[in-house]
Amino acid sequence: MPDVIDDYGEQQPISNLLICEPEPLRAPLPKAAPYPVEALGDVLGSAATALHETIKAPLTLCCQSVLASASLAAQTHFDVMLPWGESKPLSLFLLTVAESGERKSGVDDVVLGAAKAQERQDMESYAIELKLYEAELAQWKEVADAANKAAAKAAKSQAASDYAAEAKHSCPKKPEPPIMPLRFVTEPTVEGLYKLMAVSQPSLGLFSDEAGLLIGGHALNSDNALKTMARWCKMWDGAAFDRVRAGDGSGVLYGRRLAMHQLAQPDVMAQLLSDRMANGQGLLARCLVAWPESTIGSRHIELFEQPRERREVKRLFAKLKALTEAEPRTGKSEQELDPLELPLNEEAQRTAIEAMNQFETLMQSGNDLSELRDRASKALENACRIAGVLTAIEDGMTARVIDVNRLNRALVIIQWYLKETLRIKGAAVIPQSVTDAESLSRWLDGRGCRIFRTAAVLTQGPSHLRNKKRLDAAIGELVTNGYLVENEPGIVIDNVVTKKSWSVQHVV
Repeated sequence: MPDVIDDYGEQQPISNLLICEPEPLRAPLPKAAPYPVEALGDVLGSAATALHETIKAPLTLCCQSVLASASLAAQTHFDVMLPWGESKPLSLFLLTVAESGERKSGVDDVVLGAAKAQERQDMESYAIELKLYEAELAQWKEVADAANKAAAKAAKSQAASDYAAEAKHSCPKKPEPPIMPLRFVTEPTVEGLYKLMAVSQPSLGLFSDEAGLLIGGHALNSDNALKTMARWCKMWDGAAFDRVRAGDGSGVLYGRRLAMHQLAQPDVMAQLLSDRMANGQGLLARCLVAWPESTIGSRHIELFEQPRERREVKRLFAKLKALTEAEPRTGKSEQELDPLELPLNEEAQRTAIEAMNQFETLMQSGNDLSELRDRASKALENACRIAGVLTAIEDGMTARVIDVNRLNRALVIIQWYLKETLRIKGAAVIPQSVTDAESLSRWLDGRGCRIFRTAAVLTQGPSHLRNKKRLDAAIGELVTNGYLVENEPGIVIDNVVTKKSWSVQHVV
């Protein structure tokens, strides 16, 4: 076959210049099923619908936000007694995938606005209390030092027991520091979270409408990801927060609670959803994940409406405010929660047994949930937690038992989450070679490269592609799917006669 001269003046076989339509590197994301908003009930569901109608954000995103805020309010006061006898927090971990411009911040600002305003007000009061405490502590230290000096002097002429008693009685009680009223954190490390929970109120929300701060931050980098995820799992389970360090001491924190809602763009959240450690270690099995379809381009309005003025949103605020301001049950200290247990009634327990058996059947090889065994194994527990949250929101502080109606609604919701996980599994769990291939294609396109050899990428390309093994795998993906074509040996690039080189046929 004769050769031809390409746009760069290089001789190319005609076969290398034939352009075929490439194959997609990723499977397209199937259409999402509507979120079962009715199952959230008249308080949460109606508020989510009102937010959707006024802010025009995806309804699923609104449902995620109201459920997360409800979990944060409920976890302070109630645990759920699971059918098999274990008591677990009402803490929920939610992850929401949404494009930039989907009004994630707009929804969160409304749903969490009242709680964050209260937090700011409380932090202002805390600053005043802290100054008073520091003054009292300084005064106490002066008195304590004087008492110790007097006791030491008296010890020369008195028995040891007498001087010890004198020191004890002459020194006033050390003042107690005020409790920090912080409710929300965005990107804490394990060490930072422990230090905060040692001085703050015991119920926190790990909430952010920019989850890239957390996913790309210090807490989830290669050195810290495993211990961070393991600690979050322990917090979800309701375990004590223990920490043993030689440098800054050791301790155990009991009765702490952590709810989570992280929202991020697809590329950012896909890093977490496809992370081997997050999947294998069990974090994602505990999470309720949603990837709403975009509403951008269809958000036409007839008038501007304030979501906070909607009756449904005001009612939700009233419910959340009542739970937030109610005095929690505590254990040996004000920072050790002792939540009231909400058991399932008899009918709900029978339904739970049926649901457990159905989930077990669906996990058998070849059945619908066989590829989601980690998620399905925690499905009933998550359903019971959701049912507990619905009970706490709808009954308030008078809640005492979870009835079958609320469990049935929670089971409808958890089945939706399982279907949603199956739907996004192919699109979210992306092999590293594919993401590297996309990165390589973008880099080549940005530089205007239509023909290249590996040396340029290994020395000037993206840092993660300056690894020969990863670069070869990325090139392999692009060749296999028709984005690159390998050239015949002998092509001259940058004054070098190449043994291997590639021509760019398409850009990802």
